[in-house]
Amino acid sequence: MGKRKSKAKPPPKKRMDKLDTVLSCPFCNHGTSVECRIDMKNMIGEASCGICQESFSTTIKGICQSPV
Repeated sequence: MGKRKSKAKPPPKKRMDKLDTVLSCPFCNHGTSVECRIDMKNMIGEASCGICQESFSTTIKGICQSPV
């Protein structure tokens, strides 16, 4: 008599890498001065520089990258 065939396990799901929340500013070139915030409740993404006070905000979709 033969062995029972075992079911093949499904491959593990790949995790998505988290995006950076602190970036360098494209206006003043100061490193790690831009802070990104994503408000999933209001569907708004915002990036603001703490040095030169530049800011950018945009509406976001379900799967979105950093707004900068």
